[in-house]
Amino acid sequence: MKYKFSLLSIFTLFVFGLMTLKVYAQENLPRVMVVVDETIDSKDATARKVAGRIERALLEKGYRIVDSKQFEAVKARDLSGMDAAKAKELGRRYGAEWIISGGAQAEYGGEKEVYGVKMNEYTADGEVKIIITDTGEILALASATSKKSSQGKSQAASKSLEDIGENLAAQVLVKIDAKLKEMREKPIIVDLIIQGINDAALAKIEQELPGKISLIQKMQLRYMEGTSASYDVTIKGTVDELRKAFTSLAEYQVIGVSGNRIDVSTKVSGVKKASMAMSSALDVTEFKVDNIFPAQFTFYSKHPIGKVTLENTGKADIKNIKAKIFIPNYMSFASEQTIPELKVGQKKDFDVSATLDKEKLQSVSEQTVTQIKAEISYNQGGEEKTRSITKPITIYSKNAVSWNRPNQIGAFITYKDDAVQNFSRNVIGNVKFDAAALPNASRNMINAMKIWDAVRAFSINYVSDPWVVADGDVLDEIQFPRETLAKKAGDCDDSSVLLAACLENLGIRTALIGTADHVFIMFDTGINKKNASRVSLDDRQYVIRDNSVWLPLETTIFNKPFAEAWKVGAEGYYKTVDAKGKLDVIDIRNAWEVSPPTNLASDQRVAETPSVAAIEQYLKEDQALLTAKSDQMLNEKVKYLLAKNNESAANEAAMLLANAGKYDEARKSLQPYKSAATLNNLGNIALLQGDSAGAYKNYSSALKADGKDGGFNLNLGLLQYLGGDHSATVESFAEAVSKFPSQEKAYEELGIENIVAEMGQTKAAEKSAVIDRGELQSLLFSALKDLQSGSKARAASRNIRRGENKFVFGGRRGIDPTQLSNIKDFLYWKI
Repeated sequence: MKYKFSLLSIFTLFVFGLMTLKVYAQENLPRVMVVVDETIDSKDATARKVAGRIERALLEKGYRIVDSKQFEAVKARDLSGMDAAKAKELGRRYGAEWIISGGAQAEYGGEKEVYGVKMNEYTADGEVKIIITDTGEILALASATSKKSSQGKSQAASKSLEDIGENLAAQVLVKIDAKLKEMREKPIIVDLIIQGINDAALAKIEQELPGKISLIQKMQLRYMEGTSASYDVTIKGTVDELRKAFTSLAEYQVIGVSGNRIDVSTKVSGVKKASMAMSSALDVTEFKVDNIFPAQFTFYSKHPIGKVTLENTGKADIKNIKAKIFIPNYMSFASEQTIPELKVGQKKDFDVSATLDKEKLQSVSEQTVTQIKAEISYNQGGEEKTRSITKPITIYSKNAVSWNRPNQIGAFITYKDDAVQNFSRNVIGNVKFDAAALPNASRNMINAMKIWDAVRAFSINYVSDPWVVADGDVLDEIQFPRETLAKKAGDCDDSSVLLAACLENLGIRTALIGTADHVFIMFDTGINKKNASRVSLDDRQYVIRDNSVWLPLETTIFNKPFAEAWKVGAEGYYKTVDAKGKLDVIDIRNAWEVSPPTNLASDQRVAETPSVAAIEQYLKEDQALLTAKSDQMLNEKVKYLLAKNNESAANEAAMLLANAGKYDEARKSLQPYKSAATLNNLGNIALLQGDSAGAYKNYSSALKADGKDGGFNLNLGLLQYLGGDHSATVESFAEAVSKFPSQEKAYEELGIENIVAEMGQTKAAEKSAVIDRGELQSLLFSALKDLQSGSKARAASRNIRRGENKFVFGGRRGIDPTQLSNIKDFLYWKI
């Protein structure tokens, strides 16, 4: 069979094809709403000259236009500063996918004569912006100016505005075409409402739809209300293409399309064509909640986990709005908040608070997805109404922490846990160590060594766990200290958390050090930076924080001696510093202010504390290693200083020798010199030897030689304190501080802030007699108070006379040596 086609039939098919392509193109172009405020001589113009020209140009290109009669009350000035929520609400209300908003003004410029004819001149300017209603994003801006003349004023004004309209329309078309081309290559987000589903069907729909509709790249559930679910759907294509895709599926029926929103139903019979789902005068514009970290439940009791944003889109005020928030199985009671009134067009936020059930959270051992429910009741026009919406929420395991929020680690430092307290106090109370074997070591350092070696004796195995990225969070699993004591295994953060908890239980300040892929710890020795040489003669072996000396420890080598952990920790710290790498220092006490300690492992049974003998054996090993290293460094340093053959170097050598317990060598190095600095330092040597009379003699001589140095008064005050003369102690401290420009400078130079810092620490369970730091604190504060009130310190010699002072710790003959380790930290050395 042969087919014959006439020219007319071919032409008809060609025209039909063109018309089909045009219709298809129009269906895929966005629906636009044009809102332009127009004025002539500062008065509103009703003719819509500019808006009309823009609408006409868009219509000629096939764009769909929202009839201006639908939004007569909407002014462009009301849209200035419009956010994404407001833009989306307008898009839904008027069916607009894009809004062109702006203003144009025509102002009279006066008369002028042209070829003998008087003409009226108007100058106009205008500007518009193109906004996507779904996101509030400004796509493009356009602006124009014009000057027109005519014999009539109204004609001139109209011409100027019409010219502005033509100019802006041309710019808008060019910019929209360019943006559309760009957008067709990028995904867009569509608000998809699915009716007729339940919780059980959610997972199935989310899994199947992207496979059935290739346009869909991602589905994110916003919330559920009744049997309807609201999704943010990311698609590669247009809203109309998505509509057509749903139309082709037998199990769905499209019941409404408006702007960037599509409503579909799983019930394909008896469904109204108009989309009324999830519509209300009280609009929930946002329901946002954070994923939950169980260990932060104390933090959540005081801080919201999200917010619900409500907007009154109706025509009457809404009163007595109540929002109840509840997470089934994880909250015993719903949290409730009230907004007395929400006026027309007003928007307000509800904080989403959650008082979580600790017992339930303690059982969360892996990531769980559950539902959070918001029940919103309100009164409108005397009628009580209720909206109930739900949203999925992720609850991470009880051990999860986000390193994007490093202060969360504070929740895991459970220093008051019975297991931590019993372990720490048993070790400190029962493990013996001769402090004289390490004369330069502070009490904090000795106690840290005891805890380190006790954990070392536990034989904790290093087991790593990988970091995981979830919803933008870098997640890690952290064991509570009790869990590490029970399992005898953990990674770098687990061991750091255990050590920090034990040290904080003893009142020792700690901080975690976070690098790009590692966590370790450092602790405060309690030694002021002025005495840093007591800790090490190598300034890269310690870190100065808050005017105090801190020691880094590498906690992944718990099976190694304390000295090696210190060495490796310091090397790791300064290696990162030198490379200008990532280095976060998380002060544990600051972290507690954000995330207080939370024990979610109270059901774990811990292993028994290792034997005292095993711990003491490790301590002896540490003492030998540290002594050998410090002696080598000391001998080299002293030899170097004495070779300089000057008084300043000799005083520095004497300080190092005295702190190391080598008093005779220290005194010998100062024999050739008699300055105030040397006399003060000789007083320190005498005090450290327990010779109160010798100390008083030298301090008094130093003050006579140089009465301007407040450090000498500080040392005298410490001597008076040891002698039990508290009144004189107060006067000496006040005199010391008065010799500096400010109290802050005195604190820094004299190291007095360390006295205050240590006084505030929790006392360890030590049975030996120690100086009452609280008493010393009150004395210091009394000194500062006396200084502020203007009272003058009396002469020190009035209260201490040679041979007359009775020392409460050691009688007339001298000072009890057990007290000197504390005073040693505060002595002022003049170099």
